[in-house]
Amino acid sequence: MSSAPLSRRSLIKAIALAGGTVAIGLPQALWPATAEAYTVPSKLDWWYQARFGMFIHFGSYSRLGHGEWAFSAESWSKSAYQSQVSAGFNPSAFDPAAIAQLAADAGMKYLVITAKHHEGFAMWDTNVPGFTDSTGTKLYNLHDYAGYQGDLLASLKKECEARGVKFGLYYSILDWNHPSQNNRGGLTTMTSQAARTAYIADMKAQLQELLDRYDPALLWFDGDWFAEPASPTLEDWWVRSDGVDLYNWLIARKPNLVVNERVKREFGLGDYAVAEFGLPSAPLERQWERCDTMNGAWGYNAGAENSYRPVRDFVQELVTCVSRDGNFLLNIGPKGDGSVTAGSVTVLRGLASWMATYRDSVHGTTASPFATEPSWGKVTKKDGKLFAHVFNWPANGVLQIPAVSNSISRVYLMNNPSAALGYTVGGGQISVTVPASAPDASDSVVCVEVSGIPTATSGAARVVAFQDTGYSAGNAVLPLGSYTSAQLSTAGVGPSAISSLRVPQGYQVTGYSADNFTGTAWTFSADNPDLRVTGNNDAIVSLKVTFNSASYFRLVNVTDGLALDSGGNVASGSDLKQWTLVDSANLQWQAVDLGNGYHRLVNRTNGMVVDGWGSTNAGATARQAAWNGGSNQQWQITDRGNGQYSIANRGTGLVLDGGGQVPSGSVAKQWTWVAGTTNLLWTFQPTS
Repeated sequence: MSSAPLSRRSLIKAIALAGGTVAIGLPQALWPATAEAYTVPSKLDWWYQARFGMFIHFGSYSRLGHGEWAFSAESWSKSAYQSQVSAGFNPSAFDPAAIAQLAADAGMKYLVITAKHHEGFAMWDTNVPGFTDSTGTKLYNLHDYAGYQGDLLASLKKECEARGVKFGLYYSILDWNHPSQNNRGGLTTMTSQAARTAYIADMKAQLQELLDRYDPALLWFDGDWFAEPASPTLEDWWVRSDGVDLYNWLIARKPNLVVNERVKREFGLGDYAVAEFGLPSAPLERQWERCDTMNGAWGYNAGAENSYRPVRDFVQELVTCVSRDGNFLLNIGPKGDGSVTAGSVTVLRGLASWMATYRDSVHGTTASPFATEPSWGKVTKKDGKLFAHVFNWPANGVLQIPAVSNSISRVYLMNNPSAALGYTVGGGQISVTVPASAPDASDSVVCVEVSGIPTATSGAARVVAFQDTGYSAGNAVLPLGSYTSAQLSTAGVGPSAISSLRVPQGYQVTGYSADNFTGTAWTFSADNPDLRVTGNNDAIVSLKVTFNSASYFRLVNVTDGLALDSGGNVASGSDLKQWTLVDSANLQWQAVDLGNGYHRLVNRTNGMVVDGWGSTNAGATARQAAWNGGSNQQWQITDRGNGQYSIANRGTGLVLDGGGQVPSGSVAKQWTWVAGTTNLLWTFQPTS
């Protein structure tokens, strides 16, 4: 696999996945909420919940012990390879039960084995007559050519399913040994267009055999990396339309079949993306899977047997994948006799040891709810639980987890769930008191039990304008405010140069075709990856960033973590209070831009607005009343950095004040602005 030649587009994509300087995709600090990024199709539910799978590269190349690309890399002729390598292949030590048990113990919920790799040798008793050896007299497969008795794939499927492991098959589209093709450095050239047509028909016949005999849950394609000419040529004979046709053909036969993107990569085909050449630095725009080796070799390579990475690497790679909403498919390459290498067993048993304690933090979890990754590790989540995967244990005995908007019921170490850990919430953090030493050398997990799906506070959500489509090239991070053409240039993006926009939930961008907020106006309340589609590419000369007046927010104090609370249907003039974060309309507010630099803050339950009541005394309570348009009801919301805002009254200049570490139910006050005092800072957490 890894020796495949890369197109320029593939190379750029690979660099991006590795976090390189030409990275394409989502900036790490601007991850979308998973539920907003895409909907998971029902047929993918099992795969999306599984999170971890085993990949097996096994074929006649395993006998040679030089890796799965030996035929091409060593320039074998078809006849020599077939007679000297494939004919002697005898996987007599292949133990399906042992392999399935290793996978299940390691927490791998699905398994994918090579049914036919690029060498073209079929690992089942195929009866498709076009797949012969170079003499044309023997079918080129494990049974007819190598004389193996029994059905290796069927045996493995049976053992997998007995352990709750889903069974999948890998299939290579190109075929180095098929009579229709000749190898040219890994790619193949068709002998004629007629041969191409006949081969595709033969390939579908083999795939039909695989569907009928093994009913796989997943088909994993590869060998599709040809260029994309206007129509197929003898050299670039597999094109996008072939990939579309193949996927549709498969789904017509098995609607719930899961298929990876490599029916023809780079076109968004299949059911999920594949990250072979690097780990994405952030969630992608659809489901994805990372595949990786333990030692740099896919198929068995005797020269790589002293190169196994430590178990810690794979624990952390698995967790990193899931924290970015991806799956992890970890490969083993059995020896030519079918036995699993000692190095593979060591890694799998190490993973099994870790998963015995921590599997709940992997299976069924989704991406971190936070916009950035903490310095100490990664985060995963599921309904009712936030999992802090700590790679670097805090030396001071306090683990700081970014705050969530949910109410917290308990915090504990997963290796000792009966012992609750002490914690406090404030300053945008959950500060957890932890033991002096890490419970696990690979990844210690702290579980925060919460009400509902863990949701981040609004944090450092920002509008970002990019100079190229797809959220790439130069960009400007734009807090609340108005930006003339000169101010856009200062911010780093320039007028008439915006091609895509990131607009966090609850925010709105109004772009103007002329300077100083004149000309045609366009409104954006969600991400727009390509302004060409909406007719606004390079057309925005000035813009305004505001809260979306149709959205509701919790206004959460940075010091005490409590939300501004109206108290419900109360009388006009009632004090405003603060309350523990719950899902209540009493805690939800609209921030309506008045067009003069000020906002009115409207409660969802009673429709009244926050009112300073004309008080000029620091410490006076903030109240609520019906909107009357007066300056006491107008508030200047100022971005103070890190997603935190001060809220100052127009009439008095006093700002809303949480009052410090006060209990739930305390009144909200007003105070003279003091820089650096978190009592006077609030986050806006969108709720709808």
